[in-house]
Amino acid sequence: MFSTERDIRRRTGRGALPRFEYLQALVTEFQDTSDEEAKRQILANLANFAYDPINFEHLRRLHVPDLFVDMLTEPNVEFIEFGAGGICNLCCGM
Repeated sequence: MFSTERDIRRRTGRGALPRFEYLQALVTEFQDTSDEEAKRQILANLANFAYDPINFEHLRRLHVPDLFVDMLTEPNVEFIEFGAGGICNLCCGM
């Protein structure tokens, strides 16, 4: 199901980061960590966020589509799968 700003505010608790800042924190953590498992989990989360059109502009501003494309050349097969999945999820909105 696609989200609205109202749905997002209702589901997130007080003091939670706004959506853009939350996605930005994920991207920053992905770039800063060297832990492969953490990177895999973050990439999976970003690919899931790419499913909802309400996130498209935020992801575009954060250059997440480029990150997904970069994952296609990684030796880690799961990174390739999540990168391809993220691209597929973004296709209807980019």
